[in-house]
Amino acid sequence: MVCKKGEIKLIPLRLNNFKEIYNLQEQSGESPWGKESLVHFLKKGSGSGFILHKEALGIGYILARKIQNDLEIISLGILPDYRRMGLGSILFKEMEKCIISGKRAKLFLEVNNNNKKAKGFYKSMGLKEIRVLEKYYKADDGYEDGLMLSKVYI
Repeated sequence: MVCKKGEIKLIPLRLNNFKEIYNLQEQSGESPWGKESLVHFLKKGSGSGFILHKEALGIGYILARKIQNDLEIISLGILPDYRRMGLGSILFKEMEKCIISGKRAKLFLEVNNNNKKAKGFYKSMGLKEIRVLEKYYKADDGYEDGLMLSKVYI
């Protein structure tokens, strides 16, 4: 099932709605950022993002930050009941519009090398593997490798 475009709404992340990101991260199984970290991200960390709503319900989000002439995706999440409906693509493509309009050179992100679904999604969005980040993510039994992915626009 794919959500109809009329049913969904993208809302820019602001100081008055950042708490919704915290709740979405928690509900989607992500490690939530502390509320103070999110405020710092928006005020001082060149942070931006979008919250995806279906009717009045927040169902997904994307967080990114500017680093010189590039954009780094920090986190993207969709509530479990709404996955595999094309909503991650909507969020990603909206962030791509920001990259293009802001004349950013490239987008990059890190992903756990064991997260096959996320890797497949990002590759379907046109990102390419740049390098392996050895022992990048802390795990219960030690560390797991990360993978840096990138997409060039300019």
